[in-house]
Amino acid sequence: MALPKSSSDKVRYLVLEVRQNPPVVRSLYEQADNPKWVYLFAETDWQQYLAESPVVLEANQSSPEYQWALKGLKEGRLTGLILESSEGLESVTKWLRTRLKVRFDGQRQGLLRFYDPNVWHRLSPVVQDQADVVERVIYWHGDSGEARWLTTEKPSPFNMLPVPTLNESQWQALNTVIA
Repeated sequence: MALPKSSSDKVRYLVLEVRQNPPVVRSLYEQADNPKWVYLFAETDWQQYLAESPVVLEANQSSPEYQWALKGLKEGRLTGLILESSEGLESVTKWLRTRLKVRFDGQRQGLLRFYDPNVWHRLSPVVQDQADVVERVIYWHGDSGEARWLTTEKPSPFNMLPVPTLNESQWQALNTVIA
């Protein structure tokens, strides 16, 4: 299955983690002179882990860094999601950051790596009537040889009120993820 075409003129953002060396930031600069990116963990409770932070990259679909990322996602060298939004990098990053810390299993809280395609898929995000910043999520998912691009339109990965919270079925599904 081919990567879905961008709906209208939406910018694509990628949330990327590296599965192997070299670090994603260094690899980005090997692809482009001035990539537009931020650390996902910056300005969050996980600020002290910037060296291990995923990056949020804004990229034109024809750019070398975007093509590099697509190839890395398909080959398993990178892990992450592709996001479509008519908002800017700051709004998309804020959307992502507000979903990093979730409540689960009663009162416990923790970092949720929802930007990992295996985790995203297990969350079974619901479709909202209207998009909340992120209009579409695209991710490479499946067993070796059967993997393909999947999409979630107008995603709501979990309940956001009163705080980001996983429901019981999401918690059970995530207990089976091997990331």
